[in-house]
Amino acid sequence: MKESIINHITKVLEHYEGQIDTWDVVNEAIDDGSNGNGWKMRNSFLYQKVPNFIDIAFQTARKVSPKTKLFYNDYNTEGIWAKSESVYQFVADMKKRNIPIDGVGIQYHVGVKVQPEFSKINDLISRYCKLGVEVHITELDVSCDDNCRDPDGGDGKQGDVYANALKACLGNSCCTGFLVWGIGDPDSWRGVENKPLLFNSNYQPKGQYNTLLNVLKTTPAASLGGKVVSDPAPVSNPTTNTSPNTNTNTAPANNNSAKLSNGSYTIKNPISGKYLNVKNGNVELGSTPQAWKLTNNNDGSITLESNEGMLEVNGGSSENNANIKVGQSGQKFILLSANESGTYMVGTGVSNGSKVIDIDREGTSDGSNILQWDRIGKSNQVWKFETAAQNAVKEPEKEKPAKESCWAKDLGYPCCSTCRKVYFEDDDGQWGVENNEWCGINKDCAVASNAVDGCNGVDGYPCCKTTCFAYAKDSDGSWGVEDGDWCLIDKRIC
Repeated sequence: MKESIINHITKVLEHYEGQIDTWDVVNEAIDDGSNGNGWKMRNSFLYQKVPNFIDIAFQTARKVSPKTKLFYNDYNTEGIWAKSESVYQFVADMKKRNIPIDGVGIQYHVGVKVQPEFSKINDLISRYCKLGVEVHITELDVSCDDNCRDPDGGDGKQGDVYANALKACLGNSCCTGFLVWGIGDPDSWRGVENKPLLFNSNYQPKGQYNTLLNVLKTTPAASLGGKVVSDPAPVSNPTTNTSPNTNTNTAPANNNSAKLSNGSYTIKNPISGKYLNVKNGNVELGSTPQAWKLTNNNDGSITLESNEGMLEVNGGSSENNANIKVGQSGQKFILLSANESGTYMVGTGVSNGSKVIDIDREGTSDGSNILQWDRIGKSNQVWKFETAAQNAVKEPEKEKPAKESCWAKDLGYPCCSTCRKVYFEDDDGQWGVENNEWCGINKDCAVASNAVDGCNGVDGYPCCKTTCFAYAKDSDGSWGVEDGDWCLIDKRIC
């Protein structure tokens, strides 16, 4: 049976080589009874005969077609059922064991009565982003349930569910696929009477279709490094202003993104003359300059890191009044030009820039709280980034490149750019992993199976470029956060 699995995967991928971008390697392998405390495998024929068939399938697929993205796909994984957490833990374990997985498919068969809260699906996708995998919503349909007899046939409430799913996907840079499970209601496996799709029985667009269209018009994709959006809030969860903060008029989002060089800065509010400080994990105004390391990401966003952690919105909330704090999530922010030259607003990534970091009640004294509020450009939302040379981060040493000659090119594989950790060895030689692809390790490299000094990275996770602040430790080493993702701390520079 093991040989049959390997032969099937090999033949399929060789036949379609160069034509497949993403492949669902294994589908629906986790049992519905999984309770979120670990996972239970479905007692399938494959599992009975080859208990490690999933590892074999992904490893074989990577070797046969190293440029194809490899996904695991399953249902009841949208953040409603305990199985959602079990599948997350299962994927995290695959990453931990260096099984080559690139993404997760969340099927998303839901209804008006049974649907995930926006915060839960948004948080779930964000957690997968931190694992370093992509997310696709793969089989979305929404049953009208008890609202099928509403005057609009349930379109309004179904549209809310569709919109929340799309906004959660668009707001997370690792969510790169959004698929509906069918065209018209007559085609749905859930029955035409449940009206679950975007087109009716005459294949005319329904209200849900127009809702999604409006979301796409106003909410660019984080995965594409899109522009600031005008209304990122979930449609079924409008923001209510309950704060005594006097900021009441929300300015329309615009294209005023800015960029500063990577480096260490103090962040100062010009009106109060005070700085962003961290105290007991919370961010507040203070008289003492405190250094923040600014790192530009590929999507145009930034991360900000102090000695105590990464800047973040508490709980990843997109609501007004959410506290700004430091933690381990490595949330992204958007640097925006303010009216005065050399000043900036700092938009929150969780709001796609429609909200910014704000001094509560326009405070100017030490200890004034910093929170998230609608972006209107008032003085309590404006900051100057001043170079903090004394806190400059040491540049990492460059890795010694491998010699130019490489046997892997003759087999159609790239050569490893450096002497890497060995993940696989066969008659051809030793294989490493770079950029989630197999590469041939130069035969002159003396590479141990586990690095003793420095950093060789872990499959799916890079070495940290500059970060030395450790959030976690395990058998692979100490872990930091850069560009919103985990990285392995390099002992040579820390």
